[in-house]
Amino acid sequence: MNLFGRAKKAPKPKISERIKELKEAQEMLDKQEAHLEKKMEEARKMALQKSRQKNKKAAIFQLKRKKMFEKRLNQLYGQRENVERLINAMETVAFNKANIEKLKKGKEALAQTIEEVDVDKVNELMDDVNEQVAMADEIGEAMAQTLGNDDIEEEDLEKELEELQNEEMEAEMLQAPEVPVSEQKSEKVEQKQPAIVEVKGDLLAELASAPSAPVSKPEVKQNKELEAITAGLGI
Repeated sequence: MNLFGRAKKAPKPKISERIKELKEAQEMLDKQEAHLEKKMEEARKMALQKSRQKNKKAAIFQLKRKKMFEKRLNQLYGQRENVERLINAMETVAFNKANIEKLKKGKEALAQTIEEVDVDKVNELMDDVNEQVAMADEIGEAMAQTLGNDDIEEEDLEKELEELQNEEMEAEMLQAPEVPVSEQKSEKVEQKQPAIVEVKGDLLAELASAPSAPVSKPEVKQNKELEAITAGLGI
């Protein structure tokens, strides 16, 4: 008993501490369940053993023990389910409570910010901003105007451009390399030369294959004419 006044109230337990305690109880239930399942399996094996030994009373006794363990195990299953439901509910409440606290703080901060801001001043500020933006647009349009008087017609510019293009085409044609006349003649001679060579070859072949016989005067004359032809051809 407190002699100097009322006893101090114990602080309210935090929900996180209660959740921790329930999870510890859940772990204890898990261990008891595992223990009872082991006892049930042992009783079942003993019942089979006694049955093989023809000891009916002992086998029935082991089956009764198995049923007892099974009953306690079913009770633990129900307790464990209740604990899990309670843990889930408390975790949900704790989560919602944390979110509610955050929303509350956010609402208070928003209200404080709104109190610090004057709506009339905001409207006045936005009017000033719009006015400054409009002035900036007018300045930009003024700076984009062409200085001086522009009396040049677009048709005149198009004609001048066409004249420049024609002059450029004429200059390119004048700068094209010209082939000298002598080279053109030599090319023509070179093109005809193979035909002359072929004629020379055919003529020599005919002369070489001609049979040797007494040469008469007409033939001598003809031979001289052939020699003159071959000499003119450079053979």
